[in-house]
Amino acid sequence: MSLRFRLNLLITVVLLMFMTAVGGIVIKGMRTSIQEGVEAATRVTIQLLDTVIISSYQNPEWGYTHDVLRAFLQSLGHVRSNEISLYDIRGQLIYKSPPSRYRADVTPPEWFSHMVMPTEELVNRRIRYGTLEVKSQPGGAIREAWTRLSDLLWVGLGFFIVLNLVVYWMLGRWLRPLNAVMGAISRVEQGDYTTRLTEFRLPEFSRIARNFNQMSTTLQASTEENRKLALIADQTADAIIIHDTNGNISYSNPAAQRIFGYSAEEMIGKSATMLTPPDYQEDLAQNLRALTNKHHIEHYDTQRLARDGRLIDVSLSAAPMVDPRTGEVMGDICSMRDITERKHAEAAEKQLEENRQLTQLIQRHIEDERRSLARELHDELGQYVTAIKTFAVGIANKARTQMPEIEANAQTIVAAANHIYDGMHNIIRQLRPGSLDNLGLSETLRDAVSNWQAQNPTIRFSLNLSGELDALGETLNINLYRIVQESVTNAIRHAQASSIEIRLAMSATGELQLAIKDDGAGMDICMVDQTSHFGLLGIRERAQALRGSFSLESLPQQGTTIHVNIPKGSQTT
Repeated sequence: MSLRFRLNLLITVVLLMFMTAVGGIVIKGMRTSIQEGVEAATRVTIQLLDTVIISSYQNPEWGYTHDVLRAFLQSLGHVRSNEISLYDIRGQLIYKSPPSRYRADVTPPEWFSHMVMPTEELVNRRIRYGTLEVKSQPGGAIREAWTRLSDLLWVGLGFFIVLNLVVYWMLGRWLRPLNAVMGAISRVEQGDYTTRLTEFRLPEFSRIARNFNQMSTTLQASTEENRKLALIADQTADAIIIHDTNGNISYSNPAAQRIFGYSAEEMIGKSATMLTPPDYQEDLAQNLRALTNKHHIEHYDTQRLARDGRLIDVSLSAAPMVDPRTGEVMGDICSMRDITERKHAEAAEKQLEENRQLTQLIQRHIEDERRSLARELHDELGQYVTAIKTFAVGIANKARTQMPEIEANAQTIVAAANHIYDGMHNIIRQLRPGSLDNLGLSETLRDAVSNWQAQNPTIRFSLNLSGELDALGETLNINLYRIVQESVTNAIRHAQASSIEIRLAMSATGELQLAIKDDGAGMDICMVDQTSHFGLLGIRERAQALRGSFSLESLPQQGTTIHVNIPKGSQTT
């Protein structure tokens, strides 16, 4: 159910309750008016008949009282709101006033007659040789009241229909920017950072558009620069090695593997001393202490040991990696190259440092802007929904004892406001999963899978989690969640899968292993340019930003499997 329809439904319910309340007040007023009219007519009738009876007693020559009274009643005819009956001394009816012919063609419904029916009055007068009975008969007044109420109901119905059409049309105009905003967010989520929003008339949506466009511009520039720097790190001729705070190697680029003859698996996790000749061990210790104290080492001429035992002359530059949020040293990055290429090594070192800083900034900008958009929706729309709910609760509390039907309608408004609030929080949850900050990655993934299963009942989802996954850090949590979200979204939208399996585990060595597998249409990887698919490109970039690996396995009609491995050391990022 769309937000537009829910808001229109809420307004419709409020309007119906208002019209019902007005109708109740009108009917109550009609009942009071009919009651007073009947009582007044009865009093006048009794006074008139008493006058006739007394005059008959005072003038016996007129004849018997019941004969005089019958002649008078016959000449009088129908009396408004009363039924007059005259009985002789034996109790036989000798006269009954004719019924009211006022609006005789109108037949009020039973419920209306029951609601406005006044208290019945019955007056008896004993006369000489007979009995006079006057009973209230409000039929004409009820028919007249129903005619007035019918006219009012038709006018109200016309107003109700016109107002609903106008409100539905206006809500469509006012909420139309939400479709553009959600479409733009979806395209950015898939990696299309060229997406921009136009200016909107409403100031709230206009502010969202400006923030979104600023975010997209920043992401586009940062992503392009990050892509270039990542290519430099992979293709540079310099040996680049990253050490953690214990002096162990956590990253080595292909140039380092080519220069020193070790594969990445043989180097990662090993101490930096494996590349240091015995005569330079003390220099290495001094350099590591300097880096721990946030000092930089620039253009330090030294030697390193290759796998085959060769001593290689290198120009070494190193810098500590400092967490910009806490200011703590997370390790160091070391660049080594032949002395003849000193100039090139300096440029590569500078670019690599910028690459690392930009890599850290990209995802933070994305999540900051998502959080900002979610807060805008919560603060603006959430206030209106909360106000509606508050008013409805106040009405329910006031009407609880005296008007239970109004309380029930007010509770309906509360329920409708809750539905709107839930719909708004579904949008906010897509922008920023709040449970990630409060409950951790495991519970967030379970909640996400539950939502996907509810939205796609024909697809079978499975989630397998193992290992310690609740102390990975905010950056790793949000990136793993986005990778899973993007992979599942691709499988649902494009693969026509009937089964999606998600596996996340931490191995005994501390490596995070993520796999998303579906049984959908699959693809020919050799024929697919992954750099042009923003979803896959975004997953790859997130994995690389975490010093992890990304791989894709797929064949036509045999499904697709995405593997992301994050090495030990990234969990505290």
